[in-house]
Amino acid sequence: MQIALAELPLLRSRLRNEIAHLDQQGGGSRYIMGSGETFLEVQQRLLKEREIKIKNALVKLKKKRNLLRTRRKQCEFPIVSVLGYTNSGKTTLIKALTGDEGLQPRDQLFATLDVTAHAGLLPCHLAVIYVDTIGFLSQLPHNLIESFSATLEDVIHSDLLIHVRDVSHPETDNQRTSVLSVLKNLSLPQKLLDTMIEVHNKIDLIDKPKDEEVSAVSVSALFGYGMEGLKQQIETAVMMSTGRTVMTINLDLESPQLNWLYKEASVQEVNVLPEEGTANVKVVITSSAYGKYKKLFCK
Repeated sequence: MQIALAELPLLRSRLRNEIAHLDQQGGGSRYIMGSGETFLEVQQRLLKEREIKIKNALVKLKKKRNLLRTRRKQCEFPIVSVLGYTNSGKTTLIKALTGDEGLQPRDQLFATLDVTAHAGLLPCHLAVIYVDTIGFLSQLPHNLIESFSATLEDVIHSDLLIHVRDVSHPETDNQRTSVLSVLKNLSLPQKLLDTMIEVHNKIDLIDKPKDEEVSAVSVSALFGYGMEGLKQQIETAVMMSTGRTVMTINLDLESPQLNWLYKEASVQEVNVLPEEGTANVKVVITSSAYGKYKKLFCK
């Protein structure tokens, strides 16, 4: 819809040129039978109606996405936005991280033209949402800058960013510069930029890796090389950014505590002590959820 909206000025320009050409031939100002409008007026009205329709649809879509973001926040799902230059392998990486067989990556530019969200589990069994964003490109046409930026609203609300690079591409360094330049113009929190994980993808397509940045993670999302190390790094970063901690809670097996923890936290391990009628439960939990737990069960 953003692209269709940005296309309208071009269509209007073409229409004016066509009418000017018809005027030279003496037919540009003719009225259409039964309408009381000239051909130019009809076409301009149709384009205006199309513009209004697209803008109304965008308003509804924006409200829907805001609602989705609010619900994710209420459920305290960590949000991990995966971004990078077009065709760098973002969708393939998310498929490898989530195991979502419904994702069908394509080896082409702009295979993803809409922001999509996919659920996945970290090694500690914490559920996270991976957001697949539209691919970046250099020398973005001026009339598409606003449209492209609008697709990155979810990035601003993320807990962690993953920058995917195709290190087999001859312009990989220039692509990195282009992506970082756009991110700096989005007014992102500095903390979000500082904790961003850089992933060097498609290492299966190069003979010898370049001198890697210390913080970069080298993987082949297609073949699974390096994915376990990446998952561990994502887990560490998410735990820090969301204020989650790992703790062991001793609880009464006859109380609803265990069921509550399964709903409100990420249960990693349950060690039952039958002689005492209790269990030691290892969980990943936020400070706010732990506060609720204490209020409910530790009176």
